[in-house]
Amino acid sequence: MAIRRDVATLGGGWNKTLVNYALAVRALDQLPFNDRNSWRFLGAMHGFDPQQWRSLGLLSFGEQVPADIEGDYGNQCQHASWYFVAWHRGYVCAFEAIVAAKVKELTGDDWALPYWNYLDSSNANARKLPQAFLADTMADGTQNPLKYYRGTAMRNTAVTAIKPRPRDKFDLESMDESDFLVGNQGGIGFGGSISGGFIQFGNWTGDLEQNPHNIVHVLVGQGGGWIGDPITAGIDPLFWLHHCNIDRLWQAWMGAPGKHMVNDPRWNHGPADRAFIMPVVGGNKPGVSFGGQDCLAGGMFFPQYDDLIKGTGVTQGVQAVTRVSMGPSESQTVEVIGANAGPVQVSAEAATTEVTVDLPGANAVVLSMGVTEPGQEVSRLYLALESVKGDLPSGMLDVFLDLPKGVKPGKRAEKHVGSVALFGLNVASKPDGRHGGNGLSYTIDITDRAKELTAAGLDKGQLKVRLQTRDAHAGDAVITVGRVSLLKRTGKVG
Repeated sequence: MAIRRDVATLGGGWNKTLVNYALAVRALDQLPFNDRNSWRFLGAMHGFDPQQWRSLGLLSFGEQVPADIEGDYGNQCQHASWYFVAWHRGYVCAFEAIVAAKVKELTGDDWALPYWNYLDSSNANARKLPQAFLADTMADGTQNPLKYYRGTAMRNTAVTAIKPRPRDKFDLESMDESDFLVGNQGGIGFGGSISGGFIQFGNWTGDLEQNPHNIVHVLVGQGGGWIGDPITAGIDPLFWLHHCNIDRLWQAWMGAPGKHMVNDPRWNHGPADRAFIMPVVGGNKPGVSFGGQDCLAGGMFFPQYDDLIKGTGVTQGVQAVTRVSMGPSESQTVEVIGANAGPVQVSAEAATTEVTVDLPGANAVVLSMGVTEPGQEVSRLYLALESVKGDLPSGMLDVFLDLPKGVKPGKRAEKHVGSVALFGLNVASKPDGRHGGNGLSYTIDITDRAKELTAAGLDKGQLKVRLQTRDAHAGDAVITVGRVSLLKRTGKVG
């Protein structure tokens, strides 16, 4: 089996791996759209909208949409769902096999998809886009298919690196979480919420998906880059290096002691109402259906990586003591102990809302936050933004506690408790189709902000929350937050 390697270790500029990748991209794009190995078919599996694709030149006017894309193959991507990591693993593995076969045909070389290790603290240039994705041309002077699609730049040319703002959560904090799924719902945890069936955008976003997955899509896709919208993201060749790294983080997380992977027949077998399906090498051959168990050790989709330590935050075989154990995930509970009165609308103007808190419940959380004695009840506290909806493909929403009206956020950094990256907001908000129209929901761990919580009114039963979009927010576009709530997660020290 081919071993996936850090793109930063393969040599600068046009190294052999990226030259071969570019050649394969170009060749696969020459295949007709209805060929399951074509570049457009592979991209449309993640997201497809005929009107949007036509506006970008991805679909010619009058061109017929393949029946497979309108059927079982198209718009499959799983987000805000416990299938997020499994579906994308199958997707990346199928893609890698198809590209590798094309590279072999063109050059005779073996090939494996490299990963973009953007959180490797040992590499000062880790956050920079690999050089080959920034060049206008290949070494032979032809247009670079890693940057352009048929003459159109797929990314804002000013974006040459991931440049998070001080308020952005772009780190490995998700790797600290011990549980893939907490309780019976999944609003809290590494992997995302339980999906009752096939749904392109579910509800609660898991820790890994929110940070670093979503933030990379938003920051690299700013200014209209295709990777910033799930409908076009799969067309950008950089998408695949990003998802290869997300897959590697999941692999590293599963291999670290103390992590609890889900073991549920519904996750193992995949949604009962519609199977996940991937194409195989040779566009006319039958596809392969799979579930979560096929993405675990011994399954058909289980890749090998050269390194599971650098840029992952965990060490294989060594248990990291980053948080106190809260016991078996299935024994933990999550309950709402506070909520605001109703939906909140945010545009270029900030919005403030008050969360009415159950004081006995809040006090119990505060008392049990720092408990470390085995067998004793221990709690964590989360601020939840539920059913966030809007027409934007992505964006950033900042969350503050007790920020005085009229005060600029930059002046009171201590009031900032988190940010959410709204990747896929447009798709998740449409009421028709396979995406559900649920909007997106997020949790922000505020356990370690006791001082700010008290100042924001927790001890008085009212928590003042301010929501604000970023400077680059598009005009008067409205983002609606269905509810702001306070969640108490409870377990027993293991």
